Amino acid sequence: MRPESVRTVLRAPARQTAVAVAGLGVRLPGAAGPSGLLAPSALRRFAYEAPEHEHALAAATDAIAAASTRTPGVPGAGGSTATVWASSTAGLAAYAQTCADIPEFGPGRVSPRRTAHSAFTAPVTAVSVRFGLDGPYLNVTGEQDAGAHAVTEAVRMLTRGRCERVVVGGSADTSAWRSCPGGDPAEGALCAVLQRHAPYGGGVTVRPVLRARTARNGIDAFVRSCLERLDGPPDHLVLSAPATDTRDAGALGLLCAAPLLRVEERFGDLGAAGGVAALVSAVALTAAPGPLEQPGPRVLVLALGSGNAVAVEVTSRRKGPR
Repeated sequence: MRPESVRTVLRAPARQTAVAVAGLGVRLPGAAGPSGLLAPSALRRFAYEAPEHEHALAAATDAIAAASTRTPGVPGAGGSTATVWASSTAGLAAYAQTCADIPEFGPGRVSPRRTAHSAFTAPVTAVSVRFGLDGPYLNVTGEQDAGAHAVTEAVRMLTRGRCERVVVGGSADTSAWRSCPGGDPAEGALCAVLQRHAPYGGGVTVRPVLRARTARNGIDAFVRSCLERLDGPPDHLVLSAPATDTRDAGALGLLCAAPLLRVEERFGDLGAAGGVAALVSAVALTAAPGPLEQPGPRVLVLALGSGNAVAVEVTSRRKGPR
């Protein structure tokens, strides 16, 4: 029998790909801001149903507002800003509602504004248009690894000089169009503003570690490859994976010798937004106060899909007690 293996698709350079986190936005039930991500929540849905693009806009508003207080180069204030978004339903719910309303009310009685919300690029388009972001934009769909893939694409845009900042996020709703077998479907959105240079008073950086296609049961080899590429052992492991994934999350924590936070256990299954939720949770973990200018926690973010895996490293330089 041939041993299971991991085939590497992309290897990120060790140093040049680190970018700074300028702001975060969180709109999840029971999580009021990034600090709320560290406390377990039994809530999965909001009291009032809202389209996915509205979740995206709310999270992006918070992230951009947070970035504006820390750095003069906020989106829309000079220099191009790109948008990268991971979506679970890609506007299918709004499209289905439009298809149902046209036969009932007639094409002239359905608002044309709904057209953009029913496109597969609905969340990323809504964010780009609302804030007048002039950089390239990219919509990513898929499972949990899609959110982490969006982050790596955002870093690639920055390090290649295609833009000065990137608004990167993920969103999910509980539409019937979204399949979530075996999981507890959740809704909401999370967002981060990334930029090439550290913002004033900041110190959290994001660095893609590895993207790969994994063979069955090859995740251990993938994780070992990630650990070899880190500058030191991780202090925390944040994992996002489908609820139907049979891999033992606890075993991954033991492999990394680090405490484990699993997104789907905390917030429910966010689908493609799970990878972004893992990233934002990792940034929140690095926010603990400590000695001035001392290295903060090192967090390894893992996002797993059907045969795909993405790893991102989040590190910080503390700025003293908060």
